[in-house]
Amino acid sequence: MTIGLGIILLVLGLILLTSAVDLPDELANAIASEPLGWIFVIAGGLAIVIGVLLSVNRSQHTTAVEHRQYDPGPYGGGPQGAYPPGPPSQGHYPPAGQPMQGAPHGQQFGSGHPGGRA
Repeated sequence: MTIGLGIILLVLGLILLTSAVDLPDELANAIASEPLGWIFVIAGGLAIVIGVLLSVNRSQHTTAVEHRQYDPGPYGGGPQGAYPPGPPSQGHYPPAGQPMQGAPHGQQFGSGHPGGRA
């Protein structure tokens, strides 16, 4: 933004200095275009220099890079099997309300409390 403002001021100052544009009579009588042109040229040049210095200052920054290394731990090796693990295998438990294999007679899986109490 500072560099853009400097360019605009510089162009306006050069236009006023060279009398490239004829000003209306009321405005030409109210201001002296040559001193105003020099003021714009100097201000534009300063704005450009400040803008360049600020942009150079912004580009000089430090970047921190973090490197991580996998430590297998005291037992060696990493996790076994696929990662992430697949869905749990089905078949360990029967559907709710079905008797479990090896369970005492009358006890059903998902029946609530031990002994069949609800």
